[in-house]
Amino acid sequence: MDPTLDTWDFSSPLISLWINRFYIYLGFAFGFSLWICFQIVIRKQNKNSQEKTVPRASQDLMTNGYISRPKKEVFVSGVKIFYGSQTGTAKGFATILAEALSSLDLPVAVINLKDYDPDDHLAEEVTSKNVCAFLVATYTDGQPPESAEWFCKWLEEAANDFRFGKTYLKGMRYAVFGLGNSVYMSHFNKVGKNVDKWLWMLGARRVMTRGEGDGNVVKSKHGSIEADFTAWKAKFISRLQALRKGEGKRCRGSCKKGKCESSRRGSEAAEPGSHAQEELHHRDAEEEEPFESSSEEESDAEDRQSRNSVVDVEDLGRIMGHVTKEKREKEQQEGETGVTRSTVKSEASERRAMITPALREALTKQGYQLIGSHSGVKLCRWTKSMLRGRGGCYKHTFYGIESHRCMETTPSLACANKCVFCWRHHTNPVGTEWRWKMDQPEMILKEAIENHQNMIKQFK
Repeated sequence: MDPTLDTWDFSSPLISLWINRFYIYLGFAFGFSLWICFQIVIRKQNKNSQEKTVPRASQDLMTNGYISRPKKEVFVSGVKIFYGSQTGTAKGFATILAEALSSLDLPVAVINLKDYDPDDHLAEEVTSKNVCAFLVATYTDGQPPESAEWFCKWLEEAANDFRFGKTYLKGMRYAVFGLGNSVYMSHFNKVGKNVDKWLWMLGARRVMTRGEGDGNVVKSKHGSIEADFTAWKAKFISRLQALRKGEGKRCRGSCKKGKCESSRRGSEAAEPGSHAQEELHHRDAEEEEPFESSSEEESDAEDRQSRNSVVDVEDLGRIMGHVTKEKREKEQQEGETGVTRSTVKSEASERRAMITPALREALTKQGYQLIGSHSGVKLCRWTKSMLRGRGGCYKHTFYGIESHRCMETTPSLACANKCVFCWRHHTNPVGTEWRWKMDQPEMILKEAIENHQNMIKQFK
């Protein structure tokens, strides 16, 4: 046998392996990668099986040495109460609301709108998860109080400025309580309504319906402005507790349309039908409407389109027929409820007392001895001066009237003017006609004399 041939036959496989070494390396690499992937899959399956059997707290304890608490999502981080007041009523309500909210373990801030710059800070409420409560009063001729003038002016300009847009305050949550007096019906709660409307126009979301406090005890829903605020405060706290749990506003069917408009606009969730109609009426105030239907959402959409577009003469008959039909249906419904309304009026015929608990407290601090439900007597400053031996007034000088016989009494604490220099310090009720419960004149005179004599004896 030839040795050279044997050597060649032995080396040929080695040479072939050397030539094809790249494919060999590639096969080893592929197999090693496959083994690594297989090990990773096995370990992941083992880990998942352990997580199913071992509680999360035990895992944290084994890996970290301590138990980590699960993070809770925060829906309400705090409450900011803004107030605009002229005589201090709204400020007092803001303090009462802050004290009531302290039991909810939430950070509460009471802010005077006079010291607040909306241009710098209002946009921060979009992402702060705070709930903002606005307590604003309506002052003379429907104007805001001095402390809220700049805030209302800025808010109105922003709501009507296209540069801000309709989503400038989207994400902000708010509630409004207005303070007013229905004696001035044309300006009743005008500031509260405007603030509520302007915030909504900028994209903010109401958490509840606007509250309206009425200083006129005759027409007040709960008997006084303090009672109106107490009722609104209870609803606000209840709504705040629901928001903390992450619960959304549900449609209770109390809106005029019977359904919420949340499907069309997310920020209009929980939007009562009255607010939507109020905003629509504000935009189309210059246009004359023979009748507006609010029975169905579809008919309302047709009305909006008809207002914003030109109506053909051919379609005019159909539109007027639709309006007449809606008007006839509404009159029929009013006729059916006429008996119920007459019953309610008969029940409400009993007049309320003029002096409310808050008014009684304020007048008592001013030195009044109150008589019945609408009268009072007090000692004037000249009577007090004469009893101190420091001289009397012109009545004693010119007419010889003794001080203790001069009785400053009023059979009616109400006033029709509410002058700025009034000695009642704006605590008296206002009215241009008598609408309250009336006491007997004999009783008023008798108690006025008795209370006056008692004050003279006490002063001596």
